[in-house]
Amino acid sequence: MSDFGIFPSDEWAVAQGNGPDGPILTRYRSRMPSSADRALFSNLILIRWQYADAGAGVFPDGETLDLMAEFEDAVLEAADHEKYWGSGVAVITEGGVREWRFYTPDTSEFMANFNRILAGKEALPLEFQAFDDPEWIALAELQAATS
Repeated sequence: MSDFGIFPSDEWAVAQGNGPDGPILTRYRSRMPSSADRALFSNLILIRWQYADAGAGVFPDGETLDLMAEFEDAVLEAADHEKYWGSGVAVITEGGVREWRFYTPDTSEFMANFNRILAGKEALPLEFQAFDDPEWIALAELQAATS
């Protein structure tokens, strides 16, 4: 495993555009990890933070951006540098929501580590969903849509 978790390097791409709910900003891993790592990290976790009304067409304000950056730095740093519990692959801001996408071998272990990292910090307005995604479609679609 590299210094960047299951990714050989810390390469991210950024794409901007407009959708039906206003501007979209996407940051995502520009390469796929090995097929063995994709098979191991087959569960997708979506973490969403709604910061404005749906369709408001605005990006987060400065204070919210600071809180999001603090959250993101803590979770991505731990997930990518601690062995085998998660790997961040995308951050999407659109329509009043910021969404982080992670892959994990085990959703329960991911949540336990996630809670450990954020223990003692301010509660955040986060919603979670988990899916089986052994083909890594949630990342592949972002890569295809922005290339």
